[in-house]
Amino acid sequence: MKNTKLLIISLVAFVFFGIIIFFMRNLIFGGIAGTYEEAQPNKSAYTDKWISYEVIACFGEYAEETETEYFIPTGHSYYYLIWMADGSIMPLSVSKKADKEYLDALTLATYDYCDGKTRMIEMEPRTFIGTIKSQETEALRYYNEALTGMETTAANGWTIRYELMDCTDTRLGYILLCSAVIMIPVFGIVSYIVSVKKEKKTKVNGETGYLPR
Repeated sequence: MKNTKLLIISLVAFVFFGIIIFFMRNLIFGGIAGTYEEAQPNKSAYTDKWISYEVIACFGEYAEETETEYFIPTGHSYYYLIWMADGSIMPLSVSKKADKEYLDALTLATYDYCDGKTRMIEMEPRTFIGTIKSQETEALRYYNEALTGMETTAANGWTIRYELMDCTDTRLGYILLCSAVIMIPVFGIVSYIVSVKKEKKTKVNGETGYLPR
């Protein structure tokens, strides 16, 4: 009876997680669905799809978020003001150290250009890949405060994009997460099969133990 319950729970979990993975298939197997410019006006059509954007200029970091698990820091997210090729401003978040270092260096290069120290932004553009989503309330507040402080607001003639390009997740991360999750019910099913075989073997040994030799 105990083994039967384990099998039922494992099968239900397997189906449940399988449905979740099905709806996440674009993040696991899908390619680049479009650019930020294409996704921003119609976010719902690009939900859970990968998008890209070539970053050429940056006005700096406006927020930082520490991710914790059981009160233990497990990672950071860094939010940046990206100066787009069309002259507007967009928010972008990263978590990798290399991405943060690039955007920090690009910020310095951007201000050198704005201050007239250089005739161009002397850093190669980099294409970022992520997903598009709405900013959380606190991040949005810091975004608006940073824009106001820099006087880069709609009232001052700037076009402001509010949809966040989130580059903190990767395809590999989703693959590892889904693999770990789906292994839970698989382990339960395997345990059930092993238990049934063990019970059958025990039963056979018990029945033949009293036969003449």
